[in-house]
Amino acid sequence: MYRPIVTQREVAKVAGVSHMTVSLALRGDASIPASTRQKVLGVAQKLKYRPDPALAALNAYRIARNAPRFQGVLGWLTCFSTPSGWRRMIQAEGYFAGAKARAENLGYRLEEIWITEPGLSSRRRTEILLSRGIRGLIVAPLPHPEGSLALGWDQFSAAALGYSLAAPQLHVVMNHQFRNMKHVVSHLYQLGYTRIGFAMPAVNDERVDHNYLGGFWVAQHGLPATHARITPLLAEPFDQKTFHRWFRRNRPDSIIVAASLAHTVIEWLNGDGIRVPEHVGIAVASVPFGDQQISGIDENVRSVGAMAIDTVVGMIHRNETGIPENPWRILTEGAWFQGQTVRPVQTLSSADSCTQPIHPRKVR
Repeated sequence: MYRPIVTQREVAKVAGVSHMTVSLALRGDASIPASTRQKVLGVAQKLKYRPDPALAALNAYRIARNAPRFQGVLGWLTCFSTPSGWRRMIQAEGYFAGAKARAENLGYRLEEIWITEPGLSSRRRTEILLSRGIRGLIVAPLPHPEGSLALGWDQFSAAALGYSLAAPQLHVVMNHQFRNMKHVVSHLYQLGYTRIGFAMPAVNDERVDHNYLGGFWVAQHGLPATHARITPLLAEPFDQKTFHRWFRRNRPDSIIVAASLAHTVIEWLNGDGIRVPEHVGIAVASVPFGDQQISGIDENVRSVGAMAIDTVVGMIHRNETGIPENPWRILTEGAWFQGQTVRPVQTLSSADSCTQPIHPRKVR
């Protein structure tokens, strides 16, 4: 049965405002009072207004062709115990830098919002965001996996960075950690390593929905039978004694470790007389933002932040708000970065070869 398309002019007529006001309100423009935006959104939902895809595409084209004017404010939601706690996350600064640059390119301002300030209820959080004219939200990685965040989500267009936000299930923009881990194993194999190990705190794998362990297991079992299949170390706590016990038992010639602990693991090995990369190669599935030493996958985290902005701005243009019925998973793959912590095994001298026995000093 044919149903006529509801236009912005019809929304404007019912709401008692101008067509331009409706257009700006649906985009979350800060020049429109919050009360008017809410009135327009309510009428649009009641009339079941949906943007015309062709007109939305034309509008996006016009924005791309012209210098962007100010469109509004987007929120960068953080949920740590302090306002700046999120900056300690290994890739967070890179995500934010990419998101901020992309937002400015589209005419938006990205503001940090500390959403877990003591004493704030979910209702009060929502009121604060709306009063500041914020309709689009990027949920930065949470401090712990399986996190939740109460908010009036039906008022916002939102996406999360990574899998640490378990409730609600929003659209997710993130690196393709499963394939990135497979790429690390593949590159180590191509460099000639035959005893590839995997060691990190269990919580690091939980934060990425076990994509690291899954990618390693699949890649490991795809190697020739002549290659050792070393049991991964996923430990809590992940300390020096536990690591060395695993290392002595398995004798890996290369180890994929957590990005945040790569330099720590190297110090542990050096302190035990094991040199990197002469004796053991160290690699990560996520090279820390700005690091020029550690080998592994460069996730290009700036692009991930930019994609999160594109996702939310697109939702705003389409008037899509609330918790999605079918959440998206937008993933990007990284590229191998050679770094300084691995090298081709076949180029090592016989004295330093990885096939030579390594005798770590006893860990006290």
